[in-house]
Amino acid sequence: MNEQLELHQIQGSLENISSTASQENKKIAMVEGLQVTVPDKKKVAMLFQPTVLRCHFSTSSHQPAVVQWKFKSYCQDRMGESLGMSSTRVQSLSKRNLEWDPYLDCLDSRRTVRVVASKQGSTVTLGDFYRGREITIVHDADLQIGKLMWGDSGLYYCIITTPDDLEGKNEDSVELLVLENARGL
Repeated sequence: MNEQLELHQIQGSLENISSTASQENKKIAMVEGLQVTVPDKKKVAMLFQPTVLRCHFSTSSHQPAVVQWKFKSYCQDRMGESLGMSSTRVQSLSKRNLEWDPYLDCLDSRRTVRVVASKQGSTVTLGDFYRGREITIVHDADLQIGKLMWGDSGLYYCIITTPDDLEGKNEDSVELLVLENARGL
């Protein structure tokens, strides 16, 4: 009889522990909310070649997510720096503030910003500027570009929206630098 009572108490304790752990996991998911990450912060690719910009996300939502990729041009020409022609003013400003990047950090009103593509369910819609190009969103949130052009260099933002998961980090970015093939085309 005592063994049955002890077994019943142990089972009750295990059920309480299991229930508490389940509630804690739900709380963690609620606190974390939506989490978007781009594994490669900088990607170099060749002109006229295909590329994929990766984006991963996790959400506690049971609703389908809307995926959107936005393009933001550089604040100033990145090629000048590559050729050793950046201005001394820019160099001195960036040395004073190590967090500030003169090529990436500026107001959107000072650069080109446009929607590349959006995906809702299985439907992918291209932004006006990108219509007619081989661009799509694959594997939930990865941006696949079939043939890179000169104007494709810049920042790409992966933005995830869910109707009921408003907490957390809903976007991340990758810098894409398109270079000409050294051997010629």
